[in-house]
Amino acid sequence: MHNKPVALVTGANKGIGLQISKELATHGFTVLVGSRNFEKGKKAAISVGADARAIQLDVTDQHSIDAAAAYP
Repeated sequence: MHNKPVALVTGANKGIGLQISKELATHGFTVLVGSRNFEKGKKAAISVGADARAIQLDVTDQHSIDAAAAYP
């Protein structure tokens, strides 16, 4: 287990969500970059930094939410 705070940001592969992710990363957070499109999320996570992880998440789909909640 690590001592860093973790933040999940939805819609984080572009726009405001991406900028929020970058800001959180600069403040010491591990950022879960939530995106409906996993490939776009992976690219965004790289731009956020080493402590960012892409996670597929569509907040309009309960199965997607459940899978994200089970993320290790």
